Amino acid sequence: MTNDPRLPRLRVSSYLICAHLQGQAYTLLLHGFTGALDKVSARVGVWLESRRGQEVSRDDLPGDHDYQRALESRGYLTTLSEEAERDTLIAAAAAMHDADLSAADAAFVIVPTYTCNLRCAYCFQDHEMHAGRGEFARTLSNEQVDEIFAIIDEFSQPGAIARALGLGSAAPMDSSSPRGKRAVGLFGGEPLSASTREIVERILGMARARGRAVWAITNGLDLAHYADLLGPEKIEDLQITLDGLATTHDTRRVGPGHRKTFDDIVRNIELALSRDVKVSLRMNVDQTNIADVEGLNDFVRERGWDHHPRFSAQAAVVTPEGRHEPLVTQAALVQVTDRLRLAGKGAIGSYDRWARNLLKNCVVGQDYPFKRSAFCSAELGQLIFDPMRRVYSCWDDIGLPRYAVATYGPEGLQFDREAAGRWLARFPGAIDACSRCPYALIHSSGCGKHARDASGTIFANACATFQELFPSTLARAWEEFEAELVGRPVRVPDPIPMPVAEAPPRLYQVIR
Repeated sequence: MTNDPRLPRLRVSSYLICAHLQGQAYTLLLHGFTGALDKVSARVGVWLESRRGQEVSRDDLPGDHDYQRALESRGYLTTLSEEAERDTLIAAAAAMHDADLSAADAAFVIVPTYTCNLRCAYCFQDHEMHAGRGEFARTLSNEQVDEIFAIIDEFSQPGAIARALGLGSAAPMDSSSPRGKRAVGLFGGEPLSASTREIVERILGMARARGRAVWAITNGLDLAHYADLLGPEKIEDLQITLDGLATTHDTRRVGPGHRKTFDDIVRNIELALSRDVKVSLRMNVDQTNIADVEGLNDFVRERGWDHHPRFSAQAAVVTPEGRHEPLVTQAALVQVTDRLRLAGKGAIGSYDRWARNLLKNCVVGQDYPFKRSAFCSAELGQLIFDPMRRVYSCWDDIGLPRYAVATYGPEGLQFDREAAGRWLARFPGAIDACSRCPYALIHSSGCGKHARDASGTIFANACATFQELFPSTLARAWEEFEAELVGRPVRVPDPIPMPVAEAPPRLYQVIR
């Protein structure tokens, strides 16, 4: 084959992702914006990965003409320049972003109080809030609940927040279109404490009257006070934290009058499950308790929680407030949870969910596998209402007036249009580093709050170790998919006859 100068020059795509399959002589290829997913020989995978973003000679390309055309048709080889390919990524991300803003339901979250009965050392909130000093002593009033739900009614249509800020181009979604059940969240402080029962009951009643579900992020310590308010059509979704087994947990999640909280929280998790509440267990991990991940995993299995259809468990790294440098990296935590999964006893997941969800979209889904441009609800129109009549987009920001995006009262919602608009303008195409990254439409730039702490602006990336952990988790997710599908690895066709010493196999397309 000659390198004909009349043919367009080729590059290996800047958005190529390679996941090398352990124990197999193959590599999984994923294209970061076409969504192509293919299995090729490890030799071809290594060849492509080592040349990502580089121009290549046609004389050096692996395989015959058909093989090369397949690589090009799937986007792994491209005639586009680096900047032209980047422009294509930005256009795709912008189209997704506009669709997201126009179709997204606003996320409504209510903070009944900033006070908390625990003083967890790693909490991102100031303990002055939790002690209820000064203005933080306030609890939401009945009148404020009424004001909040009037705003919820006003902004109930998909895309309403974006349209109020002059963003998003599509018309409102037809209200008769099928949609999931919309919800109202409770956050704090501790939203489900004994002292907030009365106001939470009012919130619940207002939500139920509108057909909205209610969820809460709670430490679970006072949950017995809410036994009659738990279940379908009531408070039906909870996130509750255990930070390891009792000995470790009881050194971390403590507070005034609460020196041993593990047993009470365990009882209340079982109370919630008995009421058919969805329980998402969270373990906050740092260097002091990473060794407890396996022990808590085994505890979950011994209790049988992992077999409950309404239960799930995730571990996440804790980061020092203000710097957001992980004490344990995400990649290190994935190694722990993956080891448990590979041993057949994984009840607690971690950051492997990104790869598993994307693989499901690629293999099972019928449309574009990258589903949204936003990293979190703050970037799609989240409103968090506090007792001081301030409104925030990001829950890491609550209680810090300089980060408020609006205020509310009898007159309704009053936006700080610049502050609110910044959150809704954040997407991978608006951040230079992200627009050049193969993971742009997968990780969606990472946490805006972490980016701001590190760089002074939310218009920066916050990748942590995502680029390190994603390929390995994608490879393991694929290997499990193969084993589940056919009980053995899915093999590519045999190499085609070629007049060379080493002939690569034809491209194996997982999807069309």
